[in-house]
Amino acid sequence: MKPFLLLVFFAVLFGSMEAWAQNPIEEDLPTRKVNKKVKENKRSNFPKEKKIRYIYVKDGGKVLFGNPCARQVTHNMGFEYSIEHRPEPGLVPWWRRFKTNTSTKTILFFTKGPWWKATVNKRFKACAMTSGDRRG
Repeated sequence: MKPFLLLVFFAVLFGSMEAWAQNPIEEDLPTRKVNKKVKENKRSNFPKEKKIRYIYVKDGGKVLFGNPCARQVTHNMGFEYSIEHRPEPGLVPWWRRFKTNTSTKTILFFTKGPWWKATVNKRFKACAMTSGDRRG
């Protein structure tokens, strides 16, 4: 019984010594708010969400579907390719696909430049080379 009590006594003694050895932090920790005049929870201070637009294609031969690098390239440009399946009857009519493609390509023309498609194809080629994908 004596060795057990002695062991408990030393455990309590050394445990309390560690607590005494630690110094509490007294200095001011930095906060996220730098300017007191700016309200943090305002809608204008939130990061803007990027709206992804779609371009419908007939076949996915040159699109690199499933390649994360290619998806990141198109998302950085602000669009995504989507395969158009013709035989299914419940799909969007052709005029709506035409309108969507035209509006998306026009927006890309004015935001990313007139050679946006050449830029995407160049980046797709780099993605295919780094990942070993082959395009049809």
